[in-house]
Amino acid sequence: MDDLTKSIKPDVVMVWPSGCDYPLCRWQLETYKSYFERIIITTYDHGQPDMREFLKQAMPKVIFKDAGVDSESWRERCTLLALSESRSEWILFTEQDFMWKDDHFLHKVFEEAKTHDVIGIRQGTRLHPAFLLVKKSVLNQTKKDFSVNGEGKDHFWNVSQELLKIGNFKDIRDMGLYEGTDWYHFSSLTWNLFRIKDGDVLEFHEVAEFLIYNSLSRTKRVIQDARWIAFTYYAETLLTRFGKFMNY
Repeated sequence: MDDLTKSIKPDVVMVWPSGCDYPLCRWQLETYKSYFERIIITTYDHGQPDMREFLKQAMPKVIFKDAGVDSESWRERCTLLALSESRSEWILFTEQDFMWKDDHFLHKVFEEAKTHDVIGIRQGTRLHPAFLLVKKSVLNQTKKDFSVNGEGKDHFWNVSQELLKIGNFKDIRDMGLYEGTDWYHFSSLTWNLFRIKDGDVLEFHEVAEFLIYNSLSRTKRVIQDARWIAFTYYAETLLTRFGKFMNY
């Protein structure tokens, strides 16, 4: 690592539903852990089987917090709980469905952090929590309101308005980092996982993309839980005739 990536080492803040695993995300966090000061994950009650104990065993150096019962304010509660464990001067809010291609992406983002204190993806009037790098001194000037604020004002909408006013924002798409080449946001991933859990895939999104992700998530590069591996095969039985043929 060069001097730049040594000087900017954010704390990663993530929110994780108890009933899901994201093996590719775990692989990404493990592979690039040297770029981060701390990785802080807040879990909350949502779905079965309960993966929390497995996740702690699989990621022993991650700081885990648990927010307990699911509620309308789950994202706000989880985020604030994770922030209470932060020690770095920078915070990286990210989600399991956001993936970068290699360390070139992180180098470009950290280089931009020399002149910008808010870096991420602008989605309409908010900054998307899939990937949002913020200098803590700027975040501390906000009310840290991560709640939903009505239709069209999803999680992070309120804090986004303050960050855009207070901070100096740069969109990663304006940095020579291209979606589908340098990074990928599979925005329907968690939605799809819970549709499979419900056994109702009528409102399933991006089936072809999901099936590729689903297959790759069985990677041997990370520790796997047999319950989740079984779930990936179950997904294929629901989504494809050939999967049903092979897995029954």
